[in-house]
Amino acid sequence: MQARRASDRLLLFYLSILCIFICPSHALHRTIGPAGSPQFRNATQNCPVDDPKYFKINACSKLITCVYENLSEAMKASLGSGTSIAALLPTILALIGSAPLELVQLAITSPHRALATCCFTIGLPSGLFRQLRPYSTQLSQSNPRAPRVREWTIPLPTVSERVWKNLFVKIGIDLVVIGLAIVMLWRNWVVNSFTMIPWRCEYSYLLFAWPIACMLWLLIAIGLLHTMKESLEVYDYFGKKLDYGIIDLITLPYNFERDTPHRPSRASASPVPPPLPTVEPTKTPATNTTSDIPLSAVHTPSIAPLAPSRSDTMESYRGEYIRVCITMPTNFGVRSWRIYEAAIESIAVGIYLYATFVLTSTMFLNADHAIVFATVMTVCLSSIRVLTMLF
Repeated sequence: MQARRASDRLLLFYLSILCIFICPSHALHRTIGPAGSPQFRNATQNCPVDDPKYFKINACSKLITCVYENLSEAMKASLGSGTSIAALLPTILALIGSAPLELVQLAITSPHRALATCCFTIGLPSGLFRQLRPYSTQLSQSNPRAPRVREWTIPLPTVSERVWKNLFVKIGIDLVVIGLAIVMLWRNWVVNSFTMIPWRCEYSYLLFAWPIACMLWLLIAIGLLHTMKESLEVYDYFGKKLDYGIIDLITLPYNFERDTPHRPSRASASPVPPPLPTVEPTKTPATNTTSDIPLSAVHTPSIAPLAPSRSDTMESYRGEYIRVCITMPTNFGVRSWRIYEAAIESIAVGIYLYATFVLTSTMFLNADHAIVFATVMTVCLSSIRVLTMLF
């Protein structure tokens, strides 16, 4: 019952942040081309751009034809280039964005940063649906101890040993991240206000529905995880289980203390990694040294290369992290990691296709505005990714 209440609180928290992000959507006002463009102003003088009935599906073709008849050939070529540039934007952002499970991991302690990161894209992993193969080594986490368990190490970097200084820096970084996401939403709204999708020209929000779908994806991913999971446990650097609720996890990056006097030494409390599997040599029958058996026929056991232990990797965080262990009820059933990953990746692919189809069909977007649009979106998302990874 308590877990269910915690899941409901998390979903309400996400919905409140989502409403803040999408509040500009009520102010959509449509024009044909940028409002300050003299080329479009002259081209639309004799066209019924102020009549709402010409934005309907059966009448918008007449409006499009009227505008294109009054445009120069150079402007028409610029519109074709702008559409081609915009069509590449979903692929560029997918290469920059975080993978689905990385976004879910980030949302555990920083839901606002996760929403800003996935505001316009969900990064697609290199091998989609690889987890559906019947081998546990094909899951997204390399060589898991069990297919039904995921153990995530969530860094909590601090910039100072003083809690108040760390608090102000984290709040400042959060404001920058949210500001960059708002800039991306504003630029998307500007482009949406003067473009048209010919196959659904009666809808004025098709381009703005792209970021809304991405943020709803995160809500679905978090809600599905809380519905499917069997248990969620949080541990500190020393392996001590922490009884943290949702509010505790969200506020942890702001009040986390790097070192406290009452903590034991790390050398004595360092977590012990699981032992590596040993390879036993194959027993061969004793043979005479003068035997005629060739040397190539004698079996020699292969030695597996040593993999870096988990403690070596965690030591680089200097104790500034927590470990979150999430367990699913089954290994390969309906409520398993393989089904969960396949489900959220399928939705992410659908959103990517939607954005590609909409931007490929965008009209009245010239090359100048398309270059500015793609540059602003790429720079903002790259900055968000860098800030969330460093701070």
